[in-house]
Amino acid sequence: MQTLPAEYATRLGGIVLATETVPVHILNTLTAEAAKAKGESVEQFARRAGREGASDAVKGIYRFFALILTPAALLSKASSMWSTLYNRGQMRIENQTDRGATIKLLDFPSEPAGCARITGWIERMAELTGVKDVRVQQTQCYAKGAPHCEWNVTWQ
Repeated sequence: MQTLPAEYATRLGGIVLATETVPVHILNTLTAEAAKAKGESVEQFARRAGREGASDAVKGIYRFFALILTPAALLSKASSMWSTLYNRGQMRIENQTDRGATIKLLDFPSEPAGCARITGWIERMAELTGVKDVRVQQTQCYAKGAPHCEWNVTWQ
């Protein structure tokens, strides 16, 4: 918490309601600091955090989607799901087949912690549809100098 701007350290030091909005940069800072405190790489910790976030969301608002939709149907909802959670950026699905797709995140500057968290989210959401052997590989990363983030997702 000491690495956050004072207003956020104070705000997040108390009760935080699920309806509150926290800037992504603040979440990324907390994620990176938590990884450091645990002695883990940011990528490993943040990816696990993204998986947990997806699991938690499925217990709530996205339960319907994960339980009845196929990966293809879930991917068709990805752009609108993104817009529900974030007030900037655009998620696009390309090269979709019955065993995979490319996911692009445009106009969304990010940091390594954010990219890894999104990777974990994508991975877990795909698994929750019931498919097997989910593989998510980030092929482009804004935080590493690419113009946008991009992931290849495959499953059996």
